[in-house]
Amino acid sequence: MWEFLRKLFRKPSVKSIKSVKNGKSSNSRISQADEIRKYAKTQFIIPARKKGGARVSFTSKDIHQGMDLQSRYPQVCASIDSKKFKEFARVELIKREGPQQGATARWTFKL
Repeated sequence: MWEFLRKLFRKPSVKSIKSVKNGKSSNSRISQADEIRKYAKTQFIIPARKKGGARVSFTSKDIHQGMDLQSRYPQVCASIDSKKFKEFARVELIKREGPQQGATARWTFKL
């Protein structure tokens, strides 16, 4: 019984207070990788489909600058290289050029 009361009346942690102030709850957090995939889809894939294009090409630098990220090229590359991105955006990778992790990594997708 004491354990139940202790949990009920414990002080909230600093982390949970900051997340509430920022408007984020711990349950509804989206990972940065998912944010990168979503950005790539909304900024490159969807507009190319609307224009009737058959292919779309972009670099990790395009995403990095567009999202105003700081030193996240490895994460951008990993997010776009993942199978999850291809399924999420419903695209097929045609060509992958450049370094594994860097600003000049370029993808060309079939829409």
